[in-house]
Amino acid sequence: MLGKNLKTYLENQKDTEIILCKQELAYMERHEDFFKDADNQKDIVEKEGTVRFADAAIERCSKETDETLAVETAAFLNEPVLYLKKHRKEYVYIASDWFDIIGVDGIALELDDVFGHYNSMLGLKVQKKYGPAIQTGLSELLEGDGKGEILFDGNEGIWDVNFPLNDVPGFREEMPLMEAFVKIYEVLFALQEKLEKMS
Repeated sequence: MLGKNLKTYLENQKDTEIILCKQELAYMERHEDFFKDADNQKDIVEKEGTVRFADAAIERCSKETDETLAVETAAFLNEPVLYLKKHRKEYVYIASDWFDIIGVDGIALELDDVFGHYNSMLGLKVQKKYGPAIQTGLSELLEGDGKGEILFDGNEGIWDVNFPLNDVPGFREEMPLMEAFVKIYEVLFALQEKLEKMS
């Protein structure tokens, strides 16, 4: 699962220099036998987690209609998470090539009108049998009540996963959206590693 996704990501990189972040590199070190056949003609360079979103597709969307209100550049991610509290009718949707590694197409972030927390929403591409493991993994990775909600979508063959950004370790409302998305990615990477160990 995670290892296969990461290996595919590495193989699909066209440049002679491959950029990875600390989490991916640490994973590769823990599973070096699996990656020994990876293309070693390329140099691997470690960068900060924010690099994952440098070329991301970023949209501000209407919560009511799902209509795209604006397409943004990475500079928009310097806005604090509090932006969503000031613009309650919007959510931010982001898609990145890096998400192939963690098995999602995109992540939406919005302020939940009922509970008042910031909600991360995504579709996780894992089999139906992993439902209990996803719930257990989220409980271990998140703070507070930190369980999130999961629902299997049989038509799409994915798990709809929602969890409060507020329960992600290190969360602050004042943090930039960029940092928030890095933290969400890191939680999902760790979750995929837990699921992989269970398979």
